[in-house]
Amino acid sequence: MVNVVTDKYAAVTICSINYIGKALVLFDTYREQHPEHDFYLVLVDRKCDLSFSQSGINVIWAEDLPVENFLQHAFAYDVIEFNTNVKPAALKLLLASYAAVLYLDPDIKVYSPLHSVLDALTDASVVVTPHYKTPVLDGCKPDDLELLKFGVFNLGFVGVSRSDEGLAFLDWWSDRCLGYGFYEPQLGLAVDQKWVSLAPGFFPNLRILHDEGLNVAFWNLHERSLAKTDDVWRVNGRTALKFVHFSSFSTSSPESIAQKQTRFPVGSRADFTELADEYAKELRANASDEFSAHAYGFDYFDDGTYITPALRRFYAALKATAFEAERNPFSPQGAVMRFAKKNGLLIKGNSKSKRHIFRDMSGYGLQIRIIFKVLRMTLFLLGPERYFNLMRYLAHVSSLRNQAEMFGKNF
Repeated sequence: MVNVVTDKYAAVTICSINYIGKALVLFDTYREQHPEHDFYLVLVDRKCDLSFSQSGINVIWAEDLPVENFLQHAFAYDVIEFNTNVKPAALKLLLASYAAVLYLDPDIKVYSPLHSVLDALTDASVVVTPHYKTPVLDGCKPDDLELLKFGVFNLGFVGVSRSDEGLAFLDWWSDRCLGYGFYEPQLGLAVDQKWVSLAPGFFPNLRILHDEGLNVAFWNLHERSLAKTDDVWRVNGRTALKFVHFSSFSTSSPESIAQKQTRFPVGSRADFTELADEYAKELRANASDEFSAHAYGFDYFDDGTYITPALRRFYAALKATAFEAERNPFSPQGAVMRFAKKNGLLIKGNSKSKRHIFRDMSGYGLQIRIIFKVLRMTLFLLGPERYFNLMRYLAHVSSLRNQAEMFGKNF
């Protein structure tokens, strides 16, 4: 599966089948800058026959990674969570064969060689980049408050060297990702990323890279301008642009920069839009319907029944107790399916739910007003002290994993 080339470097990305079009843009641009590196694509999805026009992509299916209880993890986590939570296992697998391995998210495009990264990995165990280097608290998203929720470092990029500390870091990180890699910022959890905010205190040879050309994205555009001179893109007029992370990117509206930011109005960053327009064209050229329309395989039981987000969370809370003996939670004849049917955790029509972001809240004005009226009434009935304590408890049970007691010990 993996060639043993201990004096070479490798790069890896991880995605589900519907993101392969993005991963192909990353592959093309990474290999253009580093033709001597091997490149791996870890696919987090049900196995099927796939083919690419590009040669040189080494495919590893997630179920072939060294992840114990793979099916239980695949059921407990949603597509975004599981894609990120197998990252340490993928890096560790490849580090058995390479001097260092770079992970890059599939929605990244590389513009110049990553010399600063490779140089750092000659004596660092791990390299990471901060979301940004200049504090910002201007009422727009993202800002310093957002970083407290989601983590200091952006783990869409990380490099690890084959060293005792590098391997120890991956073991530590993997345990936490597979055990607690939920996207629940209200409880201090943000998949794989938030954990690494703790890592500098545990791993002294971890290095924070401050190269402004690395990991340019919507979260650091307040401190970085882009310009092309002599056919070379530069950041702030002095540093070569290494890669752009097109996170939360809309192919149909590249001038909006990202769906998860409010700092820059549509069309206000012509420098970024020039790069974004080109990237959108490359995505359209690579993201065939065969890939982009593919449904995530682990969103369904083996008989095709859709797994609701609520069912995933309740399963995650109960998998070590009530479902401990369930080797395949995807079985339509198993205990998880019986639990789902008994407790109304399946959806009629088998339709997949939309994953909402903060911008979607504007469409629920009436519902939000009703909720606040109910809360105002509750405040009046309980009084300020009991109401305050109720809200603290509701913050705790806002995670469905903390509601499992409703089913009783012998549900």
